[in-house]
Amino acid sequence: MEPIKALKEIKKLTTDYFTAAHMAPHNNKPVVYCNVFTPVELIYAMDMFPVYPENHAAIIGARKMTTELSSAAEGMGYVIDLCSYARCDIGWTKAGISPTWGLPKPDLILVINCQCGTLTKWFEVLSRLYNAPMVLIDIPHSGNGEEDPAAEAYVKRQLEELIKTLETIAGKSLDQAKLKQVMALSRQASELWTRMLVMGENIPSPMTVFDQFISMFPIVSQRGTETAVQFYRNLVQELEERTASKIPAVPNEKFRLFWDNLPIWSELGKLSGFLADRGAAVVTSIYTWAWSQLAVNEQDPLSDWTRQYLYTFNLNLEYRIEKYIELAKLYSLDGFLFHSNRSCKWISQDVMALRDAITERTGIPGVIFEADQNDPRLYSFENLERHIDSFLELLASKR
Repeated sequence: MEPIKALKEIKKLTTDYFTAAHMAPHNNKPVVYCNVFTPVELIYAMDMFPVYPENHAAIIGARKMTTELSSAAEGMGYVIDLCSYARCDIGWTKAGISPTWGLPKPDLILVINCQCGTLTKWFEVLSRLYNAPMVLIDIPHSGNGEEDPAAEAYVKRQLEELIKTLETIAGKSLDQAKLKQVMALSRQASELWTRMLVMGENIPSPMTVFDQFISMFPIVSQRGTETAVQFYRNLVQELEERTASKIPAVPNEKFRLFWDNLPIWSELGKLSGFLADRGAAVVTSIYTWAWSQLAVNEQDPLSDWTRQYLYTFNLNLEYRIEKYIELAKLYSLDGFLFHSNRSCKWISQDVMALRDAITERTGIPGVIFEADQNDPRLYSFENLERHIDSFLELLASKR
């Protein structure tokens, strides 16, 4: 396989980001802990520094430090059934070791509960540990995402109150002109991210979801900065060149697959190689598509954020079925890999119904395997390999 050169920049971006995070208090920049779908543009526009405990946990998993840090959290009384992201991030406060030199102390903790309930309780723990104030933006999901004007007013009012809180901590008013600049950069990054994902429709695909997972850091943590825009501009340019030259991510591409749920961070390299050796290219994933939908209108961002939180992130079963079928057509999929993730019950809870509905409507089969996004103690990689091997044999037999 010919590596994607632009991805080499990720290590430097990550190091620079965490260096800046640790320097933020010395540069009079308040530090705000937040989760991945918070309106980070507000934080950048207020000259604050966003820090993501979820990113921290994912890096811990990728660096294979989960066992040590998670065990430290378990020693504090947090059971192994708790999300492994939460255990890893909380565990570093006890163990005192981290691949990012830990995280700087927060001035504010901000969480939006449109992702899952665990985040709220995890961030409450951080609020107590750091004696830092916490703001919760409560998102009342209901049914299959039907429009709800009362819910919209409720969420928008909370966002207006959030701005007042940020202004109090920063000691200044929100600069609307600067916010528009940040929003424009955020929209550019999101559009480039989407162009990158769409290139997986090409046969052969110039990149896999494993490359997408590696490239996620700027779209998650640096949305609204020139750094993110420049990184994705370079990446898209290289992928367009690879597409024109028909340089495949997986040599001799035989099977085109979908990945459901979060990555298995500690196995990215091994799993990617295992699939590539069998001619299997995983070309798209609902997980990476989430960041393609974050661009908002610069004229009325509060209304757009409100609709995103209420409707876009309402992953009800019928929405997922329709979305996966749409992606199956666009990406010419042969099969679905469903990661039943011990740590993400929100996405995993209806995986059997999802697989059966998709197969019934499209004839495209899927395989479900048990694993965990961060904790290798909760699954067997050998069993995972056997499941996928059998699935690929099934796909081959259908030809």
